[in-house]
Amino acid sequence: MNNIFSEYTTDYISGVMSLRKPQEKSLKILEEVMTTLNIKKDMNLKVALGCVHSMYPICSNFERDFMSLTFALATGVGKTRLMGAFIAYLYTNHDIKNFFVVAPGTTIYEKLKKDLSDPSNPKYVFKGLGCFHKPPEVITDDDYRTKTMSFFESDVRIFVFNIDKFNKEGSKMKKINELIGESFYGYLSNLEDLILIMDESHHYRAEKGMQALNELNPLLGLELTATPIVTSGAKQIPFKNVVYEYPLSKAIEDGYTRTPFAGTRTDINFYNFGDKELDKLMIIDGLKLHERAKMELEAYYNNNNSENNPIRKVKPFMMIVCKDTDHATWAEDFIKSDEFAEGLYKNKTIVVHSKQSGAESEENTRLLLDVEKYDNPVEIVIHVNMLKEGWDVNNLYTIVPLRMAASKVLREQMIGRGLRLPYGERTGNEIVDGVYLTAHDKFQDILDEAKKGDSIFKAGNIIKVEEIEENISTTQTTSELDMDKVKEEAYSLGVEKGEKSDELIGETISHVKDEVIKEISDSNNVKISNEQKAKVANKVKTNLKENKDLSDVYKENEKAINDFIDKTVEQTHEEAKNRFISIPKLKIIDAGVTEYGFIDFDLDLKVFNHAPVKNDLIIQNLQDFSDVKYIDVNSIDFNSFNPKKEILDILRSKPEIDYEKSSSLLFKLISQVVNHYEEKYDSDQMKNIVLINKKDISNKIYEQMMADDHFYSDNSFIKYSVIGTRDYNLSQTYTWKTQLNLYENYNENIKCILFDGIKKGVFSSAKFDSKPELILARVLERDLKVIKWLRPAQNEFNITYNRGKHYVPDFVVESADYLYIVEVKGEDKIEGADVIAKSKKAVQFCDVVTTWAKENSKKEWKYIFIPSQEIKENSSFSNLATRFIMKE
Repeated sequence: MNNIFSEYTTDYISGVMSLRKPQEKSLKILEEVMTTLNIKKDMNLKVALGCVHSMYPICSNFERDFMSLTFALATGVGKTRLMGAFIAYLYTNHDIKNFFVVAPGTTIYEKLKKDLSDPSNPKYVFKGLGCFHKPPEVITDDDYRTKTMSFFESDVRIFVFNIDKFNKEGSKMKKINELIGESFYGYLSNLEDLILIMDESHHYRAEKGMQALNELNPLLGLELTATPIVTSGAKQIPFKNVVYEYPLSKAIEDGYTRTPFAGTRTDINFYNFGDKELDKLMIIDGLKLHERAKMELEAYYNNNNSENNPIRKVKPFMMIVCKDTDHATWAEDFIKSDEFAEGLYKNKTIVVHSKQSGAESEENTRLLLDVEKYDNPVEIVIHVNMLKEGWDVNNLYTIVPLRMAASKVLREQMIGRGLRLPYGERTGNEIVDGVYLTAHDKFQDILDEAKKGDSIFKAGNIIKVEEIEENISTTQTTSELDMDKVKEEAYSLGVEKGEKSDELIGETISHVKDEVIKEISDSNNVKISNEQKAKVANKVKTNLKENKDLSDVYKENEKAINDFIDKTVEQTHEEAKNRFISIPKLKIIDAGVTEYGFIDFDLDLKVFNHAPVKNDLIIQNLQDFSDVKYIDVNSIDFNSFNPKKEILDILRSKPEIDYEKSSSLLFKLISQVVNHYEEKYDSDQMKNIVLINKKDISNKIYEQMMADDHFYSDNSFIKYSVIGTRDYNLSQTYTWKTQLNLYENYNENIKCILFDGIKKGVFSSAKFDSKPELILARVLERDLKVIKWLRPAQNEFNITYNRGKHYVPDFVVESADYLYIVEVKGEDKIEGADVIAKSKKAVQFCDVVTTWAKENSKKEWKYIFIPSQEIKENSSFSNLATRFIMKE
């Protein structure tokens, strides 16, 4: 320890700087590392890592060309303050005077400059410390070329650089600087005591940034982040050099942050809202929460400020997150219009996004950086994906994510922006100590995520990001090969037995399957010629020769393995032909005009049972689920709302409805619904019902219009004929997160799973849209009368319905006697217009191709429509086919 500062122990620094427990713990860890290791430049990093790992086992790699340690502290705990404590400790205890601080962008860079250099700044990180006879000198990437490094009055120098500019300025930094007699890069890298501090350090893991920082050759790196994870392609890789983790769940529990709440309207199904309607409602409700927080903060100040205990005034602001710049412009226009709060916020709103430039960008950035000041006029900030992290403000109270809350990561990052406490500690006032997210249509998603063990509110380790990892597979023809028999066959041809030979045999089979399928796809025919088979065999042989691990054993067994390849190509081709299901292709002979229309009828009003809703705001604590509040807000303004027009606009968008032909019927049916609700309630409540439920009401009218006894489609002019068959089945490319055997249980979204181990399918793997489809696949595999089955690709059939929509059946099944198109549908969708239209077309397809099949001595086709609840594990396909076959 420097004897001049003998009193500057870590306990003393923690006390003077009022460090929180996680900050104090981090400082203690740095002290332990510094006093245990003899840290110097070019030290043995392997030995140093072993020592650090023995103290902190989660640190397994420094991940840089120098010793670098990560402190993963949750958002809102105070990483910048900890940065100041690190500098004070290293200066007073180890006489270190040079620090290089890296910021990830302009906003954080500007904030760090002020926090490290301006003693009048309330967030000045060295406040209370008496160890500097002059405040540390701050050199930035704006002025480093004009300063002489050896003539500073201060003992401590802090170089603050924006990583973007640092990367761009690299070449300039390496040029000779006349003021220092060498390049700036050379000067820094030659300093014996340079400490590199990386704020939001997950930004400095890319190759370019990593190399630039490595070339600084610092004594030690200290990394600060709330997200110690690197994205590499589709993978999320945790840091390996973390020595301390303090998750956000712990910070909320320990009272170092505000409490997060999510809000929505009661009793509203947001499915019925259009995008802009929902956006407006979320902004309006966000404003209610914002003004509530503003009133409460004003009252708290008036009740608690005194001469003996002065506190600052806090003016909250609201942040609106938009999906793109056009969306942000729309939000700004709405907020600055007289429609929104009578124009009260016209001059209190700024927009921030990356496409801004010039004076507008500079002014908005200035207002944004000063948004905590009470006299700053800004109360609403509209942004596009710019302020997800590192933006250190403590007066963000309301967050309105417009069409942006689908991502778990983004929701958590947005909530994290509003967790800092304006008074440094909790006040006991729930509103002053809270942050509010208008969730609306994503309310249930947010609650479900918050309850999970890996959410930011529950996770007990570092903050995690949601899994994005997806794999890509292309379907392969089902193989019935017995590997033991295959090996014996290879041995009989002269392949020497051995572990490497067995590996070669397996690799040969894999290559043969890939190349046979590719040749079939390229030639659009399951029957390939002898020349094509020879081409496939040669391609496989070339692949094996080029395989570094197997090329030697291939050469040693070349003649025998080549014979085996030729034989395997033949067998695989035969198997592909046997697995193939021939799909007939139709031709439209006379494309007459299809007539759509509706007969006159009256609505069955029993299904129109909606009731008016009060739609209060419900506010849910995301950490304590027993804490629920209701806020009475003003009703939605219905004065300018035309309920009949809203319903009509939705119905006119339906493809079967010709407005010119059906206008009289439409007005009649819409009037019946509107009158029904007005008679049951009153005019205002009728408007309430229609606005809140307009899509559902419109769909109920549409469903009755599309009923068989109300809707007609005259395509008597259209005739079909079979013009041949598809000569191969289309392979499919799937993305998936989990791969399971067809019979394994699962506990995640079935659409993310690729099922393999299929024996009777044309292809050995498949994905399913629902559990009943999966169960039916198992039934098909077990049923002795089923020969093979297929999950058809998008263009396998040329069946269209409802003005050109393409029909893709769920299954094609072949038995000894028939070919079947099989559709599986939930009971709630059976009466849907599209489902009915598809069924009619599928039946028509089967009738046409059956006539053709009889003339050509082929199997007849039948259409089966199975309600999903009828499919059981113990079902037989034969029974299902008998019960649910459909005819015209």
